[in-house]
Amino acid sequence: MSLNIMIAGCTKDERERIEASVRAAFTGRPEADPWNVSLVRLGDQWSIDIDGPEPQFKGISVVAPADDLTGSLERAIGAPTPVAPLATGSITTPAAAPSGNGAATSNDGARKDRHECEECAAAFEVLFDKLAGEREELCPVACPACWHVNKVPIAEAAGATGDYRAEAVG
Repeated sequence: MSLNIMIAGCTKDERERIEASVRAAFTGRPEADPWNVSLVRLGDQWSIDIDGPEPQFKGISVVAPADDLTGSLERAIGAPTPVAPLATGSITTPAAAPSGNGAATSNDGARKDRHECEECAAAFEVLFDKLAGEREELCPVACPACWHVNKVPIAEAAGATGDYRAEAVG
């Protein structure tokens, strides 16, 4: 299997254990299937982005507790179409791209806000859902280019559950 694992936020000693947990979740998958898994530690949780070989495995974002990394990944890729939040983590599917200047045109629904990394200046977009009248709060978002953790405004509910993700622009 072509499994590409990128990890940020752990020590060199932890890396081997984390990679083994990720590989365990992909056991039994066809050898030819290309998978990309990006993990960023945020406190005692992992923010995980998954891209797999089929459309239902593109752009999956999961927030997993550190003690259930393999289980959270198995649940995320085990279902044919991940759409429901799990008790131990959250799964989101890609938000619909809004029209206009890079941000949603209304105050509610799918949002796609553009930001620039404070470390490397790379442009990235943050996708999340926002309800009408919902407040925003600063949340940690890892830059897809350099993994620097930026603080950007996210809808309060999406920030609390981790139901948001970053994508590189361009």
